[in-house]
Amino acid sequence: MIDFTGERFIPTESGEIRYEHMHRYAWAAGLCGGKDVLDIASGEGYGSTLLAGRARSVVGVDISATAVAHAREKYAAATNLRFEQGSVTAVPLASASVDVVVSFETVEHLAEQSQMLAELKRVLRPDGVLVISSPNKKVYSDDRQYTNEFHVKELYFHEFDALLREQFTAITYLGQRLATGSLVLPLQGHGESYQAITLTGDVPLS
Repeated sequence: MIDFTGERFIPTESGEIRYEHMHRYAWAAGLCGGKDVLDIASGEGYGSTLLAGRARSVVGVDISATAVAHAREKYAAATNLRFEQGSVTAVPLASASVDVVVSFETVEHLAEQSQMLAELKRVLRPDGVLVISSPNKKVYSDDRQYTNEFHVKELYFHEFDALLREQFTAITYLGQRLATGSLVLPLQGHGESYQAITLTGDVPLS
């Protein structure tokens, strides 16, 4: 079993960190149906396995030999999934070999960020998609006066945008926020439709 260090998520953890990580992979899985996928910095392997439920094939790559060995053993039952040791700046895959690259909360952990983006573009097919996330330094660190010892180079939004535009031209941004929720559901059977209502201040909005 891989120990939780406070940074690399493992599925035994609960609370906000679990919702954040699971939601990211569940969302990304919707883009992976029938595709060949690279999950870079795959860690414990839970995310690669979630993607493999929809993808044609998934390769999880991590720099840690311990993490790779753990993932190979724990998730051996998934026949369309394999794990390889490698770096984000030297991915052990052929050029133009995957349709989707998933990279969650990785780029801030290294100084060679331009090299990482160039390498991820290299392994993508011409019509491929990169799904990448990184904390916004203003929100994550500055506003909270917080320092993460595991982060090497955090990025402000304009810096992240400039980094991506070194390699990619078609870019869409999404944001992730945790929210407290309440469900109103039938006690028997199920409803024909469901409505989402968000609360802004004291005003509920459909």
